[in-house]
Amino acid sequence: MILTCLLITMVMSLGVPAQASLAASPGNEERAWKVYTNARFGFSVRYPEHWHLGNPISDGVGVTLHPPIDNSLVALSGHMNVLEGKSQDGRQTLDEFATAHRRIITELFGKKSITVKWRQDQEMSLAGFPAKRLAFTYSDVTRGDMVEHHIFTLGRNEGRGIRVKVPLSAEEQVMPAVTRMLEIYQPGRDQNAVSPLVPKPDAP
Repeated sequence: MILTCLLITMVMSLGVPAQASLAASPGNEERAWKVYTNARFGFSVRYPEHWHLGNPISDGVGVTLHPPIDNSLVALSGHMNVLEGKSQDGRQTLDEFATAHRRIITELFGKKSITVKWRQDQEMSLAGFPAKRLAFTYSDVTRGDMVEHHIFTLGRNEGRGIRVKVPLSAEEQVMPAVTRMLEIYQPGRDQNAVSPLVPKPDAP
């Protein structure tokens, strides 16, 4: 979705170690899961075999997955750190990203006359990098009561993001699988290793 792509490209810088700790290894059940590996960013995700692989996200940043529940999706993506912020590298911090993300979501839903109710932010980690989980609920005219979880981790140069959208009544059915997916998530290349910033040529 365009919304997902716009939101996920807003990124920051953190003073995290150059080598993130390894994710947990998959258990016997997860070894039977399907695997998606992103060619652009290198991250790899195992997902339940009965979930459907959906459409790729534009510019090769990720893909959508569909649990066997109507009106549900899980979007997985990588993103570059290009926005100016207050970090030591002059890019956005995780808190700045979260604040902007929340504001944009609220404004976009507001244009559709939909009120979002935010839950308390949660600090977490993803593949050894500090991350945040933002969650909110809303009522959709056609889909009923919905809940979304937006989880993102950010390094100096790159970040990773996961967006979960499910009917509120199915949240407890889907989120345990998502939690396990995140525990064995492999981030690909180091998020601090490759700079996306290209110096401007000197003026003639």
